[in-house]
Amino acid sequence: MKPASPPSPDALLAFDALARMGSFTAAADAIGCAKSRISQLVKELERELGTVLVLRNTRRVALTESGRRLAEHARRMREVLEKVRPDIEEAQGRIEGPLRISATASLAQYLLAPMLAELAEQHPELELELLAENRLQDPINDGLDFCLRSRNVHDDRLVAKPLGFVWEAPYAAPAYLERAPRLETPEDLAHHRILLNSHHVYGREWRLEKDGELRSITTRPMLVCDQYASLISGLIAGHGVALLPHYVARLFVESGHLRRVLPGWHGGCWPVYLVFPYRQPLPRKYEALIQFLTPRLREVLEETPLYPGDPA
Repeated sequence: MKPASPPSPDALLAFDALARMGSFTAAADAIGCAKSRISQLVKELERELGTVLVLRNTRRVALTESGRRLAEHARRMREVLEKVRPDIEEAQGRIEGPLRISATASLAQYLLAPMLAELAEQHPELELELLAENRLQDPINDGLDFCLRSRNVHDDRLVAKPLGFVWEAPYAAPAYLERAPRLETPEDLAHHRILLNSHHVYGREWRLEKDGELRSITTRPMLVCDQYASLISGLIAGHGVALLPHYVARLFVESGHLRRVLPGWHGGCWPVYLVFPYRQPLPRKYEALIQFLTPRLREVLEETPLYPGDPA
């Protein structure tokens, strides 16, 4: 047997108004509708529940026993609904609760993780979750609040805030360069051991540019890996040359573990965006994350191919 459907919220709110105000006219004024609408909704309730709820006369209405019982349920429902807006507005205005952010493994490891840890320290009520995913993710379909995307964003449902650009350049460890063949031109790479990221957009071909001049070099990598962290371990151990994004290499250059090679030559360049679903107004926790991350990421993702050791 199919269970009976519950009374409609509109009908219960109309009945609550009638029970409180004592007349159809006053109830209609209280919730802003026509008197005939109140009468219609109450009749629907009586028909659905199979009982008389009100006794009508020319001036006021009186509730039956069933009507008094229903009025109590209707009152509780109204009180719950009255709490919805203040509760949501309070949640919108507080910097707390979960935020799920996605980025590629390298952006997550070398940029976002330390920044988000600092944000969490400033706002301890936030519940931050960082997902490292190299596949393209959809914030809406994947249930994300934010993601860092590179290259293009073609989706009218999303807001894409530009953060800057990623530039690649070749790097190696000083210990490797001391014993390796000379490395003065891109063509010299043919005599060097190459470590390659498997997500490199041109596969095994390195396209290097300097002052508008483009060179295409087909490499024969000794190691192919999908994680920059693993490539860096190989580089620091002195096993070859790799193309690295500047935000990945900068700390290792500053510490002396890596050195920029082929000064002035750089590889690919692509834009990076902070992407999130469009909503208005933005929750305060969204605003807090945007205001915190945007200037810090832009400081790193400079719109210039200059690297440590390059002439300004």
